[in-house]
Amino acid sequence: MAVISLLSDFGQLYPAQMKAVILCINPSTVLVDISHQIPAQDIKAGAFALMVSVPYFPEGAVHLAVVDPGVGTSRRPIVVESGAHLFVGPDNGLLIPAARRLSQDFKVREITNPDLLLTSSSTFHGRDIFAPTAARLSLGMTAAEVGAEIVDFVELDFGTPQVIDGKVQGQVVYVDSFGNLVTNISSEVILNFFKCGDVLHICGTSMPLVDTYASVEKGAPLAVVGSHGYLEISVNSGSAARLLRLESGDGIEIGGR
Repeated sequence: MAVISLLSDFGQLYPAQMKAVILCINPSTVLVDISHQIPAQDIKAGAFALMVSVPYFPEGAVHLAVVDPGVGTSRRPIVVESGAHLFVGPDNGLLIPAARRLSQDFKVREITNPDLLLTSSSTFHGRDIFAPTAARLSLGMTAAEVGAEIVDFVELDFGTPQVIDGKVQGQVVYVDSFGNLVTNISSEVILNFFKCGDVLHICGTSMPLVDTYASVEKGAPLAVVGSHGYLEISVNSGSAARLLRLESGDGIEIGGR
């Protein structure tokens, strides 16, 4: 049974049109929404959400991801093959961290097959190019059939945390619906300098590094390594984004006593 995941910054209306196109081509496919609430045009946040989700999908899954501020321009539509998974979306870096997490040996192909490009608006390639391509891939079309391999695709990474004067400097890469600030600081990095129970100083606020959100009183801030393996800044039953006035892309500095 074919599985297609979907991720976008489209909100409420537009994902249904992509799903409708897919189901007209492959009515038996299983559609799984990763999220359609990615902040508008935030490619890095979308790439992070895709990267931490794809390892839990079965082999053979097709991942349709569209955060595409360059729609209608010269940016290319692509398919990426990686680790028995296929990714469909724009060539703006969105797909690359997820593909690289599955395998360092991945291939990127530009969608040039005229059968996939017969009708296309200049503003909704998610519906008119990417959804039909994902559906046909789920039916067995090979990645090689969509077009030739390219090597000059757009790269994207989440930056490398730095340690300066004993302080870890990183970046917020994702803000979830709870207001948790997910950083690019991996568990390996943070636990190399701090241990559970240490008090951290982050953006002028002190908080403990703990194992669970409930390790502190309601309304209190905390730092925790999330299920995705990266440091989160959180508030028990509250919003760290609101407390610290931070959003995706903002830098952070973490120090201890």
